[in-house]
Amino acid sequence: MHPVAACRGQGAPNTRHRRFVHPTCRLKSASKSVSRTSFLALSPNLTPLVSNMKPTNKAQDDDAVFALSTEVNHKLDLHQSSAEALRLAGVYTRQSCVLDLYHGYRSDDEDTEPDEEDGRLQTVREYHENGMLKLMRTFVRRLRRDATDPTAESSYYDRVVEEKHYDPSGICRVDMHFALGQPYLYRKHYYPNNRLKSEKVFFVEDEETMRARKVGHWRTYYENGNIQSEIIYNKDGVRCGFCKRYAIDGAIEWVKDYTREQEERLQAFNAKRGNLDLTVTDAARVLGLEGDWCSHVVNRTFRSKCAPLHPDWRRTAGDKAGETWEEEQRTEAFIRLSRAREVLLKFLETHPRECSCERGGA
Repeated sequence: MHPVAACRGQGAPNTRHRRFVHPTCRLKSASKSVSRTSFLALSPNLTPLVSNMKPTNKAQDDDAVFALSTEVNHKLDLHQSSAEALRLAGVYTRQSCVLDLYHGYRSDDEDTEPDEEDGRLQTVREYHENGMLKLMRTFVRRLRRDATDPTAESSYYDRVVEEKHYDPSGICRVDMHFALGQPYLYRKHYYPNNRLKSEKVFFVEDEETMRARKVGHWRTYYENGNIQSEIIYNKDGVRCGFCKRYAIDGAIEWVKDYTREQEERLQAFNAKRGNLDLTVTDAARVLGLEGDWCSHVVNRTFRSKCAPLHPDWRRTAGDKAGETWEEEQRTEAFIRLSRAREVLLKFLETHPRECSCERGGA
């Protein structure tokens, strides 16, 4: 009898309406049931969490708990995972704010989101003898890393968020902003006539010790408003780009391109050190080698390419100081070729090849 006919029940009257389940499916179903039951037994706190989502019966609660446990067992994502899973993992520490707008909403009755105390800022104010504001400083108290007694006053430090200094006439002379959650501190200094005197940016490496480095554009200005200097610092706190200084009438008195000089020094250094990070492929390309090559081919090619570049062939001993820029470039090319030869010969020591010269190659 044909297998299909047998599956349809022909010749098997007692199995016509019987559902066939593969043995592996039975195993998977059994293991799922066990894991589901065991998880529900080990996580009784999940049921109230799921029950709060919407009114359900016991069976629906169990199904929701098992689905939630399966989600938590996988890698969670702050934007893709469900709120219940993030609450269970301890990522969310606040309840979801769900409101009933059917009967309207009164903003004056808003009390659904109390704030945490650890986010509360403090502001201190000092005044001049004439009663004008002298200092306004906003900060947040934070526990030191090495604190052993959280109750001791010395275990905390003030993390400044904003600080302003005023003169007796009420003019703001210093304005500093250090927003929470970012490492950049911005500081502006003003003249008594309220014109900007300087603007600076710091990258704070340690909020506790306030260790910082200069970054970005630093500018200073004359009292008449004209720019006095413009210095640029990179991420390492080192001058970069075009830095300038001006006379009070706006004429440029000094300018220097630090980036160009740094790039030139970098190229010179990489060349002099022989490009130590050359790969075998790069080394072969430097020497112009293609296909199979052996040590004899490497040495012969190296000598032919270095003939017009060798320093001893272009000057007398001790006369290096008189080289032109073109000769310096040739010297660097010679060092690069030497390094390429060294890389290829070292490669052949660990990966020996049949000499191509013996096969009539190059």
